[in-house]
Amino acid sequence: MDERKSTIRDLEEKIRSLTETRNRLFIDLGEALFQRIGDEEPFLDNSDAKHGAILADYRKLQAEIQESIEKIKALELDGQRFKVLEDEIASKEGEKFQIAKELEDVFVGLGKALLEDPDFEEMAGPLSVQKESLLSKIEEQEKKIEELDEKEGGIFAWLGRNAQMAMSKTLLSKYRNNLMRVYHSAGEKLLLSGQGETLDKDAIGEAQRLSGALSTSTADLAILKADRRKIGESFGSDGTPTRRINGLQKHISHINGEFPEVYLRLGSLVDENEGKALLSSYLKDEDQTFFDKNEQIKAQIADYESEIRKINAAISIDKEKSEIEKTKKAILNQRQKISAAENMITDYEKLISEIEERIIELEELIKGESGKK
Repeated sequence: MDERKSTIRDLEEKIRSLTETRNRLFIDLGEALFQRIGDEEPFLDNSDAKHGAILADYRKLQAEIQESIEKIKALELDGQRFKVLEDEIASKEGEKFQIAKELEDVFVGLGKALLEDPDFEEMAGPLSVQKESLLSKIEEQEKKIEELDEKEGGIFAWLGRNAQMAMSKTLLSKYRNNLMRVYHSAGEKLLLSGQGETLDKDAIGEAQRLSGALSTSTADLAILKADRRKIGESFGSDGTPTRRINGLQKHISHINGEFPEVYLRLGSLVDENEGKALLSSYLKDEDQTFFDKNEQIKAQIADYESEIRKINAAISIDKEKSEIEKTKKAILNQRQKISAAENMITDYEKLISEIEERIIELEELIKGESGKK
């Protein structure tokens, strides 16, 4: 393998390394220049749109990052508000449950009083019938449970008794709940009738207070849940801001990755006469270090490129010389072929001459034989 090609690869690697170093210089300078430019418009009067596009691209990236940051802040605030709302809803639901339980007890008490007072028999109506029916059923099941509890027998009798016991207890629970609902309905009916104060003024007042508190609690809870639902919808399908925040953070990271290219474009302008003139007011004495390093790297790169061109030229010369030698050999080969062909032609001409002499001899022979006749 030609060692010169290995040398070229080494030189090209050095050029790549120097180019990367030079680009980093341009990136650092470009970033510093953007900070110095701020909100100014250094390319406003420049007819070349490419210069203005660099600044426009930089500010677009800045705006996208700021927009994403604001969205993250808003999502974080919404997340905090969402947690507060959940706590408030849990507290309010507990409060509502307690009020409803207290109101239930008051209604049941009022209902019992109503259904037991003969003066309110007309108001009680069908509820009184339902009460009596349920009390009868409750008594029946209690008696049945008591009998089953006292019953004795073998394993099979025990299994059957337990099944019957479970059924009776289920029915007993059902009838008691139904009875509480009847009392509750009677209590509500008494409250709505406006006649309850004659039966139990204090209980009616408490029922009115608890009913108002329950309505207020229900309304407050509806508002809190509506606020929570609205915030939850803004979070997306997963119901939390985490995924959207992660997505925005990834977007910010992606945009940050695009800044070096914009810094490089602006920093590279100072390597051009026009660009350097446009940015001259933003250049400082401290930037001279950049220019010195830049010129040094450019000179090194130019030397390496010159060396590569020389080596490539030498390789090309050797290739051309090799081609000349190949061509000379081809010419010699062709000449040898020509010489051999000429020798063959001479041999063929000699053969023709000999054949022609034999023809003449044969013709003479023919003439001589004809004369004898």
